[in-house]
Amino acid sequence: MTDIIFSFDTEDFTSSVAADAIIREAEILNEEGIRGCFCMVGLLAKQLENWGRTDVIEALKLHEISSHSYGHSLHPTINEYTDIYDFEEAKNLVIKQETEAIDMIKHATGIEKIYAACPPGNQKSYVAMYAYSDMGIPIYTDTYCDTDDGQGVYYCNIYNVLYTYCMEQSFFTCDEEHLKNLADEFAKNNRVVIYTHPNFSMFSEFWDRLNYDGSNINEFGNWKECKRRPVEESEKFYNNLKKMIRILKNDKRFRITTYGELAKELSLEPERKITLDTIPELYKQIKSKFFPVISPNSFSMSDMFLACRDLLCGKKEHLCSKVYGFLEEPYAINEQITLSADSIRESARKMSFETFLPTKIDVDGTIIGPADWLRAAMAVLCGETNVIVAPGESMPSLDVLPQVRDCSMKGWIQRRDFEDKYLSKRLKLQSWTMRFSKNKCR
Repeated sequence: MTDIIFSFDTEDFTSSVAADAIIREAEILNEEGIRGCFCMVGLLAKQLENWGRTDVIEALKLHEISSHSYGHSLHPTINEYTDIYDFEEAKNLVIKQETEAIDMIKHATGIEKIYAACPPGNQKSYVAMYAYSDMGIPIYTDTYCDTDDGQGVYYCNIYNVLYTYCMEQSFFTCDEEHLKNLADEFAKNNRVVIYTHPNFSMFSEFWDRLNYDGSNINEFGNWKECKRRPVEESEKFYNNLKKMIRILKNDKRFRITTYGELAKELSLEPERKITLDTIPELYKQIKSKFFPVISPNSFSMSDMFLACRDLLCGKKEHLCSKVYGFLEEPYAINEQITLSADSIRESARKMSFETFLPTKIDVDGTIIGPADWLRAAMAVLCGETNVIVAPGESMPSLDVLPQVRDCSMKGWIQRRDFEDKYLSKRLKLQSWTMRFSKNKCR
């Protein structure tokens, strides 16, 4: 069965008129008896209160409200202020601003829990992913860090869910036959997030292109108004939204759900432990393919690294929790070496880090990389006394996550001087945190 989530990027804080589209789409869902997920910008929540738009809040009462960032395209954007060397400084900035956004959303709507964070545009900052996780938000949506068929991937300590199909691609013009063909395509996936921007059903241009493209073009509160669509175009869109809902609702191949329901399911997953007895099977798998495993449980490369450190230091088990990747490219040996079990154990005892993994490890005067060390540590835990370590892969392949593999954070409506000095590179370097849900992997 394919899970379907209807997600709405609820963002235009420049126009009270655009808020009418939020009501219209929420009411269509209400009439069809399903819950949608409205990812709301913090500043929009504040503006709804300023405009006295209690009718919008009333229309959303039956639906789930998540976060779509503090200011969406307001500069500096998330990518602009997190593209810095100091991770902790960047993370604290995210937590400060996004906590304020969530407070605005909760104050305006009366909701108690935010289940998902949705980044605006291409603002897929690895810093924000770690920050949202620390803030207790379980799901990161409209991500780069998911498979094309929507398996769902843990990355940077948060469950990543891909945006699959944008309603604006066809809902203004298509017929019912096209919608049925879409349903057949959706059925091939584990999960499909069908998304839209309510303001775009009413306007033929995006509010942020007019007001925030490259800079804060207009003074806050003195915004340019977007061009309205012909009424018949908007009505065609709304009718197709209604038809799509009915097609999916009445097809047993699909289950319409929400981020909140998904979060509840994820919370029921059993705790993940690695013991000495687990290591031989894990070692066999990573020797065959240097990649996260789903048997005997779902473990990332970082999970296995931390478990080896704990077990070599005498602990009976490692209880998997938050993990981190690297901030710089990890080192790797380029020729075969031999290490003693005692030296590997001693290197484990000397390790001192709280978050990101070390890029080089000193084993009795020999410098090796973290992947080299992981293979050596597993060999020791399997009983080897003298370990021959050969050069091998140091990072898991990102081919399964093509948007991460090929990512570039430049473009969209960011400032023209935005460098992307750290974000794209470091997102890839977090691949050691990648792991797949045991129950969802096809």
